[in-house]
Amino acid sequence: MTRSRMTETPIEDLDLGWIGMTIEVDTPDGSQVGFRLARYEKTTRDGEPLWILFSTDHPWRTELTAGTKIRWIHRPADPGRPTGYYVPQQQYTSPVTAPPAAPAPGQLNPSSWVTPPAPGTR
Repeated sequence: MTRSRMTETPIEDLDLGWIGMTIEVDTPDGSQVGFRLARYEKTTRDGEPLWILFSTDHPWRTELTAGTKIRWIHRPADPGRPTGYYVPQQQYTSPVTAPPAAPAPGQLNPSSWVTPPAPGTR
């Protein structure tokens, strides 16, 4: 059995080819997190470069600074298994639409949102 090997790459090398890969990073609070990369944004904060990485599996993100290392695993070739890239489980071929909205009961205005006081309590 061939063992997997891990590679560390500086975040400065991050590019569109990484989208869909499973990666691991050390967050600013000292945690190690692994996730599948959905997208990323490169920006600056206080004149310093900043990368914001977004996960595919859960609505989650982390912000990383220059010099951060991204770890990813080289897996041995296995024809029955993806090599770290995201493989969609289902492709939708037709657009998904919402059912038609029910008509609003009467005219809506700010006073229609307030429940009138019970008679005799005013």
